[in-house]
Formats: sequence, structure tokens, C-alpha cells
Amino acid sequence: MDLPTIRAALCDHDHSKRLQALVALRHHSTADAEPILLTALKSDTFIIRSFACMGLGRKRTEAGFHALLERARQDKDPNVRAEAASALSWFGFDRCTSLLLQLFSQDDHWLVRHSILAALSECGDPDVQLQVVRQGLAGNDDTVRCCALELLGVLVGSPLEKEAETLLLAASHNDNPWIRRTAARTIGNFPGETARQRCLELRQDPDYRIVAASMESSLKLESGPEPDGAVDQGKG
Repeated sequence: MDLPTIRAALCDHDHSKRLQALVALRHHSTADAEPILLTALKSDTFIIRSFACMGLGRKRTEAGFHALLERARQDKDPNVRAEAASALSWFGFDRCTSLLLQLFSQDDHWLVRHSILAALSECGDPDVQLQVVRQGLAGNDDTVRCCALELLGVLVGSPLEKEAETLLLAASHNDNPWIRRTAARTIGNFPGETARQRCLELRQDPDYRIVAASMESSLKLESGPEPDGAVDQGKG
């Protein structure tokens, strides 16, 4: 799709055509795409703004960075704020880690926090990861708390592995079955007798889903821990 066609499509009332036009910008130069993406970021339609955030993350310009930061802080729609936060991480964690932590502290919407947790799972800094996990666990949203627990899996093999395991063991006693299930599923990444013993104990849990998760973790421990954890989309 050439630039005149893209510009024309972005004026169409059909959202699907506008989205196709934004996606097509990936094949164009940063110089050509940037002004179009910045304009799309002002759309009244949240999904257009979200796609513009993705495009600006891929193109990575200075103007795009500041526009994304503004959207992450101020957009009225949490979908856009979440997409903007994710796109900021593409500019490099040396620049964005402190900003993402700040956004996490200031925005308690589960979608935004989930996006930031997923981004920081790739940052490679155990101190940062443990910090954001603790913040997530201190909140009241179960989806965020589960996502934070899953992030602890990336700390296996790091100097903070023991602290991560301690948090998981505590969570495995939580009254909330979603929290216990996530802890049971994640603890299988942690080698050692303590994790193994807790998995055996969780087989007696009254919730069959937690029993299944603990059995899965026991199998992991028998075959060896995975190299790093994963952040799921929600409670699963």
C-alpha cells in the first residue's frame, strides 16, 4: 500500500481500512511513517490509537517516544495506555525501566499493569523484576497478582532465586484459589527440596485445579526446571 493510499484509508469511516493502513506503514521508512502515526495517535477511536502506539514502538523515533509516554500517562482508555507502555519497552530497558516502574505505581488498571509486567519479564534485571512483583502482589487485582507470581519464574538461577521462592511458597497458602493455583504452577521452575515438598502437599488441596497444577510442577521438578518463566494472559 503506497503512502497516498494509506492517507486516504486513514480518512475512511471503516475502522478496518484504517487499521490496515496503519499496519501497512511497517513497510515504509521511519521518516514517512512517523507523522502519519503521530496523527493517528490523536484519533477518537481507541483501537486506532492502540495500533498507532504499536507502530511508533517499531519505528522508535524521539518524537514517538515522547508521544508514547504521554499516552501511557494520560490516555483515557486503558487499552491504549497498556499498548503505549509495551511500546516504550521497545526503546530499550536502559531508558525505559524506571519509567515503566513509575507507570506501574501510578496506574492500577489491571491491563496496564499486566502489560508492564510482561515487558519487564524481558528486562534481565532481577532487582527490578522482584520490585515490580512485590508491587503487583501488594495490589488487590487477582489478575495482576497471578501475573506477578508467574514473573517470579524468571528469577530462577539469579541471586534473588531464594526470595522469589519464598514469595511463591507464601502465595501457595493463600485463601484465593487463583493465587494458589498460580503459585503451584510456577513453583515447578524452582529446584530444591522445599519446592518439591510443597508440590506434594498441594496434591491434597481441595481444589482439583490446584492439584493438577501441583502434579504438573512435580513433573517439571523431576525433569529439571525450565530456564525461565512466562507471563500468561490473565488467570488462565
